[in-house]
Amino acid sequence: MAEPAPAEESQWAADKRDFVADRRDELAAERDAAADARDLTADERESALDERERRLDARAAELTVSPDTAERAERAEARAAREEARRSRGEAHADREVAADARDEAAERRLAETPTTKLAATFAAIAENLYGADSYDAVLLRIAEAAVSTVAGCEMASVTLGERGVYRTAASTAAEASAADQAQYDAGEGPCLDAAGTPLVYAPTFPDPRWPSLGTRPVELGVRSAASYRLAAAHSPIAGTSGSLNLYGTETTAFSAEAQEIGLILAAHASMAAAVVRERGHLQDQAQNLSEALLTRDVIGQAKGILMERLKLTPEQAFDALRHSSNRLNEKLQAVARLITETGEYDTSEITRT
Repeated sequence: MAEPAPAEESQWAADKRDFVADRRDELAAERDAAADARDLTADERESALDERERRLDARAAELTVSPDTAERAERAEARAAREEARRSRGEAHADREVAADARDEAAERRLAETPTTKLAATFAAIAENLYGADSYDAVLLRIAEAAVSTVAGCEMASVTLGERGVYRTAASTAAEASAADQAQYDAGEGPCLDAAGTPLVYAPTFPDPRWPSLGTRPVELGVRSAASYRLAAAHSPIAGTSGSLNLYGTETTAFSAEAQEIGLILAAHASMAAAVVRERGHLQDQAQNLSEALLTRDVIGQAKGILMERLKLTPEQAFDALRHSSNRLNEKLQAVARLITETGEYDTSEITRT
């Protein structure tokens, strides 16, 4: 069984101290509650004695007998002692609440500093950042930037897109990353190309026997290790398309097993975000095309109506007249229709009635 890391041991010790302190406060609160109950009973007893004394004082006044002042003084001192004890318990309770709040805040800070919580917070920020991108190219650049800020050992990153064997760097955080990509394109091999068919390709150092043609070219460009991940969302409906997220380190074996796993999670997360942005772009394009189509049909319909009303043409004759003018002027039918709707002018000599 693996030994716990020093940070984990420290957090465990702090949590244990907080647990002991919380339990100690609970016991103190229970003792205070018991003391308050005893004082309440004593107060009730004193209240009964005070009532009895008032009756005795009244009777003594009638009989001209002096009251027992010593007993009264003793009870007054007891009451004062109980009030002081209550005040002390109240102050102690307030101090315990302050200490408990401080422990809660410290526990929250420790939780926020744990690697798991940090990673979750990072991915939450990445999600907001990626899904907020307004274009597919923008989300690809944000993916590369997120890799540099999230994965330990990653000094620069890029995104490769390929279509039918032709590759290009669609986003990059550094010129060296783009150059490392291009070296692989030129060689026809390398991690960023192999990642098109597998979730993760790791190169702890260059040269790597898997890519003899690539050789030491990445090292000459300042790249000594790489981790490339398949970007599933980079695929389009077009056959033969692919994409990869490429992480580059300036040291050999720059990416630990944990860093590689985090990169894998990022790539999967980024793939989903890229897919959403791409689909959103397609929907916007479709909406724009539909809007333009509706506008075109409306303009052509208005122009046909003008010709039908002014020249007493049938709908078919009006459309044929528009099409004839479009061919003669070498203009789109929509442009000819818009000119008629805007000016009302048309060369009637071109009309052929059937």
